[in-house]
Amino acid sequence: MKATRTIAGGLAVMALGMWPGVGSAENYTASTWFAPTHLLSHFPYMEWQEAVAKATDGRVSFEVYNGGTLLPPKATMSGVADGVAQVGIVYPGYQPAELPLNNVLIDASFVSDDHYAAAFAYTDLIMTNPDVYAEWAANGVVVGPGFATAIYNFVCASPVFDLSQAAGKKFRTAGAAQVDFVEKIGGIAVSVPFSEVYTGLQRGSLDCALVDPTTLIVGPKLAEVASDVTELPVGIIIGASWVYNKSFWRGLPVEDRRILMDQMILALARMEIGYEVQGNEGIEGSRAQGVKVAPPESDLADALARFNANFLSELPAATAERFHIDPPDALLEDFLARQEAWKERLAGVDLQDQDAIVALLNEHIFSKIDVDTYGMSD
Repeated sequence: MKATRTIAGGLAVMALGMWPGVGSAENYTASTWFAPTHLLSHFPYMEWQEAVAKATDGRVSFEVYNGGTLLPPKATMSGVADGVAQVGIVYPGYQPAELPLNNVLIDASFVSDDHYAAAFAYTDLIMTNPDVYAEWAANGVVVGPGFATAIYNFVCASPVFDLSQAAGKKFRTAGAAQVDFVEKIGGIAVSVPFSEVYTGLQRGSLDCALVDPTTLIVGPKLAEVASDVTELPVGIIIGASWVYNKSFWRGLPVEDRRILMDQMILALARMEIGYEVQGNEGIEGSRAQGVKVAPPESDLADALARFNANFLSELPAATAERFHIDPPDALLEDFLARQEAWKERLAGVDLQDQDAIVALLNEHIFSKIDVDTYGMSD
């Protein structure tokens, strides 16, 4: 994996809502609610904006507003559509009414067990499936590639490797599927802000948290207060790394749109490699600190398999009722099939080989996208 850089300083911001003429050099705004060093800011925004400025010889450059200082998470899509920022990261779970099909995919991602496959399958659907793409277009934005976090596991202050150990334990959860699974195995689902997980595990108000391994030795450093990590795949977060204001996107010459697309592909690969590397470092770093990291016993693994099977069988009807849409059986089957296809493709490459992953992305997704016309009409 290539070395990464964190960008210091910023660029001047253009007046909001103004678009350039062809050939002019302009600075724009980008919004993310993560810290600059977070994987979902560092790769798709901090590194990316520097690469875009260099590749366009300064014709297109962005000042990145991190930490939600320009747009908070729930307002990012509408803020980008209104021109408050020209591009931003969006989690569709904050807009269930506006993005129902995307929320179906978010629900289905509970059963995902490979973050590369989930990220790439979701990217393919949001950019090439007419119905899923149309949801974004109807909300005034042009959607770019997606993201997926590392797979969530149990991070616990005492062993939870089998059903008897799970019974009565307090689990910090995020999302309905996690709540349902925890309750199914006899646990108690607790809703607290992520910022309170460390102290909760430390003081005993929480026994476990469902989190991804990138949080173990950096950021919140949960390995300091955890004794055990159960390698049980219990969910993932997916979303859109880049959504653009339509007028901005359509006002760019095609050569600059092509540069943006190329740099998004590269950043997508680097971001998922970053999750792989930092997740592995979290697991190995936790072991070095004395944390036990192990797979679940068969009864707990079997309980998850049964839950997932029932969850998927009930999901079409449940999401149809929840989002007031036709049963999305075909979309769900497509999403799951695309993930399986990506797992097969990725089995033959080094998961930290950036060039190999970019080549697969170009072959299987972006060769289908015509930059001349993409996002230029609804």
